[in-house]
Amino acid sequence: MKSITLFALAAAAVLQTATAAKCGSQDCGKDAPCCVRGYCNANAMYCIPFNCEAQNSYSADSCWDTAHCVKSNVNFGSANAFAQIADYKGDPSKTAFVSQFEPSNAKVAGGELQMELVKQGDGKGFGATVMNTRAIQYGTVTAVMRSGCASGGVVSSFIIRNDKVGDEIDFEFVGADKSTVQSNYYWHDQLDYTKMVKSQVVSDTTKNDHTYQIQWTPDQIVWTVDGNAFRTVKRSETWDAGSGTFKYPDSESYVSFSIWDGGSGAQGTADWAGGPIQWGQGPFVAGIKSIDIDCYYKGNETTYTPPGSSGGDDDDDKSSTTSDNDDEDESSTDKSSKDDDESSSDKTSKDNDKSSKHSSSDEESDSKDASSDQSSEDLSDEPESDDSVDEETGSSEDLDESSDTSSSTLLTASLSAVVAAMAAACAF
Repeated sequence: MKSITLFALAAAAVLQTATAAKCGSQDCGKDAPCCVRGYCNANAMYCIPFNCEAQNSYSADSCWDTAHCVKSNVNFGSANAFAQIADYKGDPSKTAFVSQFEPSNAKVAGGELQMELVKQGDGKGFGATVMNTRAIQYGTVTAVMRSGCASGGVVSSFIIRNDKVGDEIDFEFVGADKSTVQSNYYWHDQLDYTKMVKSQVVSDTTKNDHTYQIQWTPDQIVWTVDGNAFRTVKRSETWDAGSGTFKYPDSESYVSFSIWDGGSGAQGTADWAGGPIQWGQGPFVAGIKSIDIDCYYKGNETTYTPPGSSGGDDDDDKSSTTSDNDDEDESSTDKSSKDDDESSSDKTSKDNDKSSKHSSSDEESDSKDASSDQSSEDLSDEPESDDSVDEETGSSEDLDESSDTSSSTLLTASLSAVVAAMAAACAF
């Protein structure tokens, strides 16, 4: 009996060691289960899906569940449109958009969402990023907004992006050119700025509201300004013979808006943005009046349980998430439109300088600098740990593979420990 007990204790210790996840230099505990860049906490900034690192958190289900797309019209002058991330409790039926990090330079004022770029003590600008609380995989997203790029060096963005995979579709505004908006797309963080296409000339984007639309389907992406389509990219045109895959953004992503300092970045980024910011030309405030989101898959969301709920949706959430086709399964519809295998796709050319371009956060290479989107560079006032894992520098598949490799090494060592424990138990 004693030998069995010893063996059970040894096996339990081994399994705990084999499955433990490191968050930088620490292990997240039950009271602070969510990991982000080497730090653990239990609040929304750490547990919200687009920030939370599941593989480094306390357990596989520590991060909050992803809330999927529902058709919506968000008027930022109304209630439930926006909340600071510190106030968000994880229920997307009660909050459509949240700030991605703190401190936040985003607020609702004058019937619109306002994001400001402010000057810091070091002379660089600190901006804001605002994210949708629901993820979307294909659909039509339409925003009525103006940019905040009243000086060269200021960059504003309207983006659909998956930070963990590196897929992105964007509108970007730069202070160097107030009469157009730039469009681009990326697959798995493979940055190619030669693909950028400008819109037709419009009235000053910093003083006038315009309607910007992205139509994203499994087959093509269409960029539109004020009802005029100026660019179309077909999936069939993105085939890469070398890797045997379509380099077309197709992963479930988040809609976001941001404003950041491109003028203090690397030379290529600064030139693109219009040079150093002339702070006397401020304030630099981007304003979003409204956004319409029309999901491509109508059956994505049928139920969603907010964190801390005992189970089931509250009445408000049920009414807002009931789908038109309850029998449609997202996992099958997601893959039915893909004839290439992402797990075998080439991820080796990712730009490791990019930390979260939006947008959210834009960490870019010589031609666009990652540090320029300082706003998402640090999710808190705490300094980033040297040992932390920066998810945005690679796809989630890469991180999972790395995690699997570590687990295999631990398991191999653990099996030896089990054998030793068995021998010790038998000796008794």
